[in-house]
Amino acid sequence: MPEAEQAVRLAEAGDVKQLGDVLADAFADDPVVSWLIPPWVDDRDERLRLFFTSMSRTYLRLGKPCYLAGDGSAAALWGSPDSWKLPMEEMVSEAEPQIAAFGDRLETAVELQLQIEGLHPANPPHFYLAYLGARRGSQGRGHGGRLMQSVLTQADADGVPAYLESSNARNVPLYERHGFTVVGEFRALNDGPTMWRMWREPAAS
Repeated sequence: MPEAEQAVRLAEAGDVKQLGDVLADAFADDPVVSWLIPPWVDDRDERLRLFFTSMSRTYLRLGKPCYLAGDGSAAALWGSPDSWKLPMEEMVSEAEPQIAAFGDRLETAVELQLQIEGLHPANPPHFYLAYLGARRGSQGRGHGGRLMQSVLTQADADGVPAYLESSNARNVPLYERHGFTVVGEFRALNDGPTMWRMWREPAAS
């Protein structure tokens, strides 16, 4: 594999559009995203880009660790310990793109976010993998593992756990290979797709 495809770098403010584009493509077939923004809605690709660019902009603005890999083929948005929850003022500042992205499903999207936050473990402090994905044409090349390892190596060195929610069953084995364990599952707002809550204890040094 070419070196450019293997490289992982910390994203900067100027990378926000690329982060949004990568994640929009990566999550286009995701069950939960497809439930919130169905495949038949008008301008779906643009709606996905609006949402993921908005999230990327928020994470970068808050100084959360965001990564690009595979020469722009994959991306990850992380939360550092004690900073996983997004402040309300950030959500308000991104209201316009969120409304444009979700349309009449905005209330459902907000309710799902509140459900997810309500199930999020409060303690101990932990790294939080909010979004991880590779462009559909670049999946299966190990980008996800490299993006995770960038933070998990630090987590192990610091003795800090990590947490995520998987919105796609096919990704659960990938996370398990990197030390995560399913600690619970739930249906989005009780009648939507299943999501898996996963926790990882730091590896012993």
